[in-house]
Amino acid sequence: MSRLTLSYSDIYKKVSEFLGLGSSPSDNNLTNVEAITARGYRAFLYPIDLRSGRPHDWNFLKQYHTINTTSGQYMYALPVDFSDLLDDIHYDTGKGFSHLVKRSAEQIKEMRANFDDTSYPEFYAITPSRYDLEIGTVYELWLFPTPGQVYTLVTFYRIDPLKPVATGDDDALLVGGIRATEAILESCLAAAELEQDDVIGIHSQKANELIQKLIVADTVTNSDYIGNLYTDKARIWPTPRGDKTYPDMGNVFTGLGWPRI
Repeated sequence: MSRLTLSYSDIYKKVSEFLGLGSSPSDNNLTNVEAITARGYRAFLYPIDLRSGRPHDWNFLKQYHTINTTSGQYMYALPVDFSDLLDDIHYDTGKGFSHLVKRSAEQIKEMRANFDDTSYPEFYAITPSRYDLEIGTVYELWLFPTPGQVYTLVTFYRIDPLKPVATGDDDALLVGGIRATEAILESCLAAAELEQDDVIGIHSQKANELIQKLIVADTVTNSDYIGNLYTDKARIWPTPRGDKTYPDMGNVFTGLGWPRI
């Protein structure tokens, strides 16, 4: 039994047919068709909500992520499709610790230079770890203090979907499910329309209409309630840490302004 959604090959074949290249493009034609399809796909992935004039974040690009720490390790690789965080980083159930507070990588580095401690992490930073020619920029998570044991941290992040390729991902389904299929198709045809005729035509109009309708309907993971049942406390370093306290460091941090907000 097959679903009503369209695969990657279904999409680029429609683009190819629109451009008059047939349903089985090859060589340079295939390369051009894939580039145009990718352009339309990107336009769909990062739309503007015309109601507010602001970028819209699709709920189906939200990914739950779990990080299991290792004692003595403060740097952790993030998934290759990581774009940015959509939520605070929290401890898993039953720990009673507050969520981690975001800092820059430079601030984490300064904290480690002045106070090398192992305990449960209270601060984190997201920083590029390397650049990969095929993947792009790869990110990692830095924690402070360095975990003194295994902790489970959870959060949600936004994915940057990987690009399908005609040689191996013909049957790959694109993000968004059945409801997003027509909007993706029209976005790709709009890119082809612009490439071929250098005009914003009927397919661009259809794509914009379908995307705006989908934005309105994109509430499947939203809460039925607005706000939280609690208010976040103001956090000032160092914070009370239950049965563990830090030694009196005197004036070690005087003038450092640590942590910097």
